[in-house]
Amino acid sequence: MNGKGVYFSADYPTPLPTSTLEKWWNEALLHPDRILAIDEIQKVPQWSELIKQLWDQSEFKLKVILTGSSALLMERGLKESLAGRFELIRAEHWNLKEASEVFEMSAETFIEFGCYPGANRFLENIERWGSYVRDAIVEPVLGRDLLLMHTVDYPALLRQVFAAAVALPAQIVSLQKLQGQMQGKGTLPTIQSYLDILGQSFLVSAIYKYSGSGLRTNRSSPKLIIHDNAFMRAFEIPIYAPLSPEKKGRYFENAVGARFIEAGWQVFYWKDRDHEADFVVLGPQGQKWAIEVKSSNYESKDLNGIRKFCSIHPDFSPRVICLTECQVSEITHVPVEGVLSLSREMHL
Repeated sequence: MNGKGVYFSADYPTPLPTSTLEKWWNEALLHPDRILAIDEIQKVPQWSELIKQLWDQSEFKLKVILTGSSALLMERGLKESLAGRFELIRAEHWNLKEASEVFEMSAETFIEFGCYPGANRFLENIERWGSYVRDAIVEPVLGRDLLLMHTVDYPALLRQVFAAAVALPAQIVSLQKLQGQMQGKGTLPTIQSYLDILGQSFLVSAIYKYSGSGLRTNRSSPKLIIHDNAFMRAFEIPIYAPLSPEKKGRYFENAVGARFIEAGWQVFYWKDRDHEADFVVLGPQGQKWAIEVKSSNYESKDLNGIRKFCSIHPDFSPRVICLTECQVSEITHVPVEGVLSLSREMHL
């Protein structure tokens, strides 16, 4: 208890009884600020039903702040029991601005390793860093949270879909070819559903070809975007090997796509024969851009894809995001630092 309400953590090795939650609620009612904050709330069985009951029965209302590391379990409780009673504040993956200010991380390091605060202290030992990301971050989601939240008939197949995705960042993937790489049972609808689950868990998002309506079309092959580049780097074999220039380009393109997704933009790609736009995005402030992502110097002809798209869709403007200083004068360049620092609160 302190001068700004009461705080408790539900992070115990065994589930807490509901009576503990009631006790915390009553303590907060006695505090003059009437603020109750509970961390790891998803570890309390039937927490959302009990919070709803206490809220509806209380004569005096509290300001209740509930946090948790399992976004899936948190959102299920909110949607099932607390509809109309909550404001959801998402804690996105760290962006470049945050990583730079807190960890003095360069753009190059951010693009290669992403930013997980708990793992950053091991960056001088990349094998230990990779173990931390795999065991402490990815495994709890794949091996626990997803299985609690969804009906997953083939957990091994779910892991294979995730492994294939992190090996193919920012690439257009035929689900039929992906199916051929899977061991064991795996129909196309099952693989599609597992990609959707990975998207809901903020691990992998499948983006689709832009259509004139701006709506998702499942008839196109998806481009896979990994939400934090740590997931890709931690599964490189051998992990200590430096990235090739081509792979660095994929990492950069993926980081760009991930930031747009996490910042709440609508994100697509576009491809028509030899012409391609890496991303087609619709922003919260009315931005409509066709984007080419470049990690090295380029020539004007390399931008023919976004020019072609904008000729078909004249309400869109072409944009280039490039790591180098090389620029084509007639097309606007978006600063790398601005894009990689995107969030729901920070706009371009």
